[in-house]
Amino acid sequence: MQGSPVMVRFQVGRWRCGNGRCARKIFTERVPELALPWARRTERLRDVVRLIGHAMGGRPGERLLSRLGMGVSDDTILRAIKRVNVETRAVPLRVVGVDDWAWKKGQTYGTILVDLERRGVVDLLPERSAESLAAWLALHPEIEFISRDRQGLYADGARRGAPQAQQVADRFHLALNLGTAVEQELARHRSFLSLPKPVETGTVPWEDGASGSKVVIQRRRIVHERRVAKQALFETVQALRASGKTVSHIVRETGISRQRVTAWVGLAELPERHQMAPNPRTPAFYQEHLAKRWAEGFQHGRRLLKEIQALGYTGCFSYLARFLARWRQKRPTTPVTSATTVLTAKVAPPVVSNNSLLICRQISPLVAPALLGKLRSQMPAGQGNTVDALKKACPGYAVMRSLVMSFRTILRTGKVKTLRAWMKKADASGIYRMQRFVRTLKQDQSAVEAAVEQGWSRSGGRAHQSAEDTQAPDVRPSRI
Repeated sequence: MQGSPVMVRFQVGRWRCGNGRCARKIFTERVPELALPWARRTERLRDVVRLIGHAMGGRPGERLLSRLGMGVSDDTILRAIKRVNVETRAVPLRVVGVDDWAWKKGQTYGTILVDLERRGVVDLLPERSAESLAAWLALHPEIEFISRDRQGLYADGARRGAPQAQQVADRFHLALNLGTAVEQELARHRSFLSLPKPVETGTVPWEDGASGSKVVIQRRRIVHERRVAKQALFETVQALRASGKTVSHIVRETGISRQRVTAWVGLAELPERHQMAPNPRTPAFYQEHLAKRWAEGFQHGRRLLKEIQALGYTGCFSYLARFLARWRQKRPTTPVTSATTVLTAKVAPPVVSNNSLLICRQISPLVAPALLGKLRSQMPAGQGNTVDALKKACPGYAVMRSLVMSFRTILRTGKVKTLRAWMKKADASGIYRMQRFVRTLKQDQSAVEAAVEQGWSRSGGRAHQSAEDTQAPDVRPSRI
């Protein structure tokens, strides 16, 4: 019988009302434990259709149900997902989770609202905006807690639509934001993410007169260190090729992609990055005029912007400020061109000797952050050795590992007082990306503290209060 559809036939009683004024002439016996009135499917089949639709979507669910002998179209599956039980709707909402879902991934998104107490979808909004969320929340003044990600539009919509509710930052997104911060920090130290550590035979020259904002200096430092790391890899590939190694052997030894190794073995030196040709939208198009005015001592950014706008410049001020930042040195009367600018950093990365055939396997800036939050007891021996080597080779890796582990512990079992102490410690660590992460926490501090203090979170903490354990995030009207 498996895979064959089954038809259930049953008889029920029907009665006619003898009252001529009765609006309902015929009464039929109900069998709610088997099927709803006028239903063509049993309640068991409806539950199966809904669960498979949650897990797989429209067309994949249709194919699986057909194989199981339950011939249901993809449209029926999607209607079953969207249909909200009237009894559930009647229960007042107290705790709601807000997230987005994709009509078309990367392009068009809507908003999903989940009852975190009953672990079920409440509603789907067709768009992702503060206005639509605020309008929906205004219709539910009984809501006390709103668990959301750290997007500004959901925070704004919650403030406008439910000012009485306590906003709770989602713990999953807090951990994700911290992971992004350490990943960006480790990208600055890419040259140190190599095992074994390269031989230090020299340092990259540095210019002491560099100045500018912290953001500009950090951006220059990242670009510079990436260039140094790439140069070291290029020299390693050239040395291996000169010793007679094949491309396949170089790929296995270094971990670099075959496409890159194939391109590099045919080059004499590492090519520069491609730069866009100057055009009226870029300050470089007016470099001659800007250099002349700069040498004359006219160095006010806003005034220079007005001058080149009169010449046809259509870009914004931030592009011009970034262009002029290279010229703001100790000798302000001499403009510094991109060809003569030497970027600086606090720690000069090691350089691999041209005469050495030392093989260095590069650790990806995506792998290194993943090891930061992993318990030592859960690591195989190889990963433990990698962590120990990175602690010695990479500046700040040991400090970041300690901060990441303690932050995740705080999210699970911590207190607000412990969180505030952690923020002070991270701010005092001197690690640029950790300091920026702390600043973003302070901008949303009440919701972040509520995430630690309250149990409500869409994707972390107590399993019985987490919408991550439900099918809610999978509710997408997809036909894939």
